[in-house]
Amino acid sequence: MEIKRKDVIVCGFALFAIFFGAGNLIFPPHLGVLAGDRWFTAMIGFLVSDPVLPILGVIVTARLGGRADDLGKRVSPKFAKLIGTIAILTIGPFFAIPRTGATTHEIFIRPLFPSVPIWVTSIVFFGLTLYITLNPGKVIDFIGQYLTPALLIILAIIVVIAIVNPPDPKVTTDVSGLFTMSFKEGYQTMDALGSPLMAGIVISDLIRRGYTDKEVQFKVSVQVGIVAFILLALVYGGLTYAGATVGGHFNGETERTVLLIGMVELMLGNVGKVFMGIAVALACLTTSTGLSSTCGNYFETISGGKLKYKHIAIVTVVIAFVLSLIGVDGLIAIAVPILSAIYPVIIVLIFMSIFDKKIKYNWTYTGAVIGAFAVALIESINLASVMRGGNLLAGAAKACTSLPLGTYGFEWVVPALVCSIVLTLISAVAKVGKTINDPLD
Repeated sequence: MEIKRKDVIVCGFALFAIFFGAGNLIFPPHLGVLAGDRWFTAMIGFLVSDPVLPILGVIVTARLGGRADDLGKRVSPKFAKLIGTIAILTIGPFFAIPRTGATTHEIFIRPLFPSVPIWVTSIVFFGLTLYITLNPGKVIDFIGQYLTPALLIILAIIVVIAIVNPPDPKVTTDVSGLFTMSFKEGYQTMDALGSPLMAGIVISDLIRRGYTDKEVQFKVSVQVGIVAFILLALVYGGLTYAGATVGGHFNGETERTVLLIGMVELMLGNVGKVFMGIAVALACLTTSTGLSSTCGNYFETISGGKLKYKHIAIVTVVIAFVLSLIGVDGLIAIAVPILSAIYPVIIVLIFMSIFDKKIKYNWTYTGAVIGAFAVALIESINLASVMRGGNLLAGAAKACTSLPLGTYGFEWVVPALVCSIVLTLISAVAKVGKTINDPLD
């Protein structure tokens, strides 16, 4: 079947729009302020975390079969469903979706209408989310053809002004570990967690458009991923640079939403609030509808149809509405230790899946996951304790940091490699565990 350029562009724009949401909008400017004249380093660190990892996740999942639970199936089918469920709950009703509503309120509604409470904003916002989500056949076209172009036009205006007429010269900063900090800042977008799930949306839409051959689906998925990557990289780079031009007015302690509002106001005045409000509303709505649709599809699939798409979508939106009342900062704070535990596992699975056909033993995957998660869990528990004023597992966390690559924030890499090698040898010598040629349970 001939690949239509229009399908690639529309699906690419839609994938960009689903990935580009509340987190993506508020984090790059914050990094720009922290980095100052080293904004390019911060941008590269962020880009490696997002969009490189998410786009790779979409592509490898498409190659593996296109199902959300394909990414971890070499560990075991049950593990694949578990990690998929954890990911969908994290990027869905527990964190990412409620944050879209809270961000819309804090950046769009509150600056313009201070007397409007957040619950009013969330009712309207999630009402629209539910309406679009309950029309799944229209989700991709609606996002790709209407919301995304409007969003890009507004953001382009903001970035061009930052380049042509910057408020201030970029300041010199002394932030240490800038690349690592920027890489981990990308965790908060949660896009890599959602990439296997987004692959399911892309494949489903390609089938709807007539692309039924697996090889053709993969080729189109790669092209769609390239389109989304280019758009995401341009927007992230522009927003990071824009943040770097207002470093004389803000610092790293400024709340991300406040910084974004202030940055745009410096460039566009009060009119800027309206422009940014529209951009936020579009970005958040596209993300919330895409994620809500994904939740519905995922749980309907893994339950064998026992859980209906419509019912899951409604429950997802209701939970998201309630949690959105916590606010952006509250949701970010709660998410930090959880993401610190999950992300290394997802990264390991994505990169190993690139070489899936070359990896004979399933225990190779299992070892890598065990090694990465063990270290990540220690750091996560310690981080959660520190945030509460404690020091639980402080010694173990310090020991992890002293591991190779620990100073760069990748202390889990060597344990993942070691455990992977050990279990590979055990599987090869003792003839235990399954190989790539064995059927999965």
